[in-house]
Amino acid sequence: MAKSFIVRNARQLKAAGAKVLATAFSSGLVRRVLGRLGKRKRVFDAFTTWLIFLGQTLDADHSCRNALAQARAAGLFSANASVHSGGYCQARNRLREEALHRLATGLGAELSQGEREADRWHERRVVVADGSSVTLPDTLENQEAYPQPRPQLPGCGFPVMYLGTLMSLASGALLDFATGSGNGNELTLWRQLWDRLGPGDIVLGDSKYCSYADIALLRQRDVDVVARLGVRKTDFRKGTIVGIADHIICWHAPKKLPAWLGSQVIPPFMPLRELRFKIAVPGFRPKTVTVVTTLLDTAAYPKEDLAELFFSRWQIELRLRDIKTMLGMDHLRTKTPERARKEVWMFLAAHNLLRTLMYSAAQEADAPVARISFQGCRQRLLATATHVGTHAGFTRLYHRLIRDLAHDLNPDRPFRVEPRAVKRRPKQYNLLNKPRAVLKQLLEAA
Repeated sequence: MAKSFIVRNARQLKAAGAKVLATAFSSGLVRRVLGRLGKRKRVFDAFTTWLIFLGQTLDADHSCRNALAQARAAGLFSANASVHSGGYCQARNRLREEALHRLATGLGAELSQGEREADRWHERRVVVADGSSVTLPDTLENQEAYPQPRPQLPGCGFPVMYLGTLMSLASGALLDFATGSGNGNELTLWRQLWDRLGPGDIVLGDSKYCSYADIALLRQRDVDVVARLGVRKTDFRKGTIVGIADHIICWHAPKKLPAWLGSQVIPPFMPLRELRFKIAVPGFRPKTVTVVTTLLDTAAYPKEDLAELFFSRWQIELRLRDIKTMLGMDHLRTKTPERARKEVWMFLAAHNLLRTLMYSAAQEADAPVARISFQGCRQRLLATATHVGTHAGFTRLYHRLIRDLAHDLNPDRPFRVEPRAVKRRPKQYNLLNKPRAVLKQLLEAA
C-alpha cells in the first residue's frame, strides 16, 4: 500500500476534499495511536508495518511475501532491505491490538458521523445489528480460546470466532465487532456494542433483538428499536388500533427477569407498536412479517416507511458478504487468538476505508451507495495506491479515483432473482473425517 496515497497529513487530505480520511487516517493520528515499537530505529516501524498490513488485507493474495513485495514496489522502504518476510511478521506481532481496534472503529465512526441527513431514514441514523462468525486455523491456542462446534470430531473441524456486528445503514460503515466464543451468545456480544449507540439512533434487527429487557434498556438510552416480533403472540383486535394490522399495545415485563440484568432496573410495562405487512418478491410466495417498534407516532413514521426500513435490513447481509467473501475474512490465517483479533481489526479498517471511498463516490454520482461496486472500489484503490507519486499529485489521484468509481455504477436491479446454486462442480476429494495425524499413520502402515 503506497504511503503516497492512503495516508497523508490532514492539511493535504482536506485540500483534496477527503474530509473523513483527514480525520480518521491522517498520518499524525495513526502514528500517535500506534506508538513506537521500542526504542530501536527499525525498518518496519509501527506506521510502515500498519500500512503494509492494510495493503495485505485489501489484496486478494493475503500472503506476507506478496505484501512485502508490494511494499517494496511502492517504495515504502530502502531497496537494500531484506526480501524475507520474517522481520515484517515480527513487526506485525509487536503492533498493539487496542491501537488497531481504535483505528478501525475510528474510521467507521467518522464515516457514520459524516453521513448526509438526506441519506438517513427520516433524518435519523439507523444502525443494523446482526451476528456472524469466522473460522481460524486449527491450532491448540485457537481451539482453547475459540472452540470448534461440538458436533464436529476433534481434529476434523476449525475453531470458530463469533462476531456481534453493528453497521450504519446509510453509509455501510461497520461501527464495531464484538468477538467471543461459543454459539448462541449473539445477544451477549450485541450488548457489548451498546456504547457505540447514541441518543436518537434507531436499532434495526431480527427477532433475536426484540426481547422486553433489551428494548427497555435501549429506551433508557434514548435509542429506538425496530425488530421482527419473536415468540410473543399478538392480536391486532386489542390495544389502540391505528390502521390495518397496526396497533399500539402495552407490553408487560416477564415475571422472571433474565439473570444477565443483574441490578439493572427496567419498567414493569411500556407501550409498543406492532404492525404486520407482506413482502412480495417475484418468483416466491409473499412473506408475512410482524414487526415491533418503539416508534409510536403513526404520522411521522407511517407503516409503509417502516416496512421499507425493515426490508433494507438485508443490506447488512450483503455488507458482511463483502468483508467475509470479497475481502476474505471468512477464514483467518494467523495461529494465535491475539493475532487473529488483530487480523479482524485490520479487515474492519480495510472495509471502512473502502466504504468511505464508496460513499464519496456516491455523493459525486448523486446515486445510492449500493450502486457503487465494492469489488470495483477495492480493485481501483489497489491500482491507484501502487502508483508512486508525489505529495502534490495526491489531490489529482484522489479525485480521479472518486470520479472513476462514480462513473462505474452497478445496474439498478430491484427484486433481482437468482438461483442460489453453483454450476461448477468441486474437486472430488475425500472429506476429512478423522484427524490428519491418524490418516497419516494409516497411509504409512499400508
